[in-house]
Amino acid sequence: MTSRPVVDLLPLACVAYAATALVWRHSWISTLAGALVAFFLWRRVGRARFAAYIFFSAMAIRSALTEAWPTLAFAVVAVAAMQTPAALAAWPRLRPGAVRGGGDRMRRS
Repeated sequence: MTSRPVVDLLPLACVAYAATALVWRHSWISTLAGALVAFFLWRRVGRARFAAYIFFSAMAIRSALTEAWPTLAFAVVAVAAMQTPAALAAWPRLRPGAVRGGGDRMRRS
């Protein structure tokens, strides 16, 4: 599989955000969340796409409320990048009813 810029740059952008959140805002929570989402994206964890959407949405809301427009733009561009075919191939969407490990869950009768 060839390397695609979106797949390579999105985790790096999360790491860069985590570093800037620590250096300029001294926000440990944003630093930890950015690093964790970057790790999920790099490892292509099954729920990485969902985690990234939650992370970028929270970033966008906080940025809009604090009028941090560059961070808001970053969050919007990141969510748009998640819609590209390369990102969809690397981090597939969650499917309702899909169960990890192939086992059945208990169901109500």
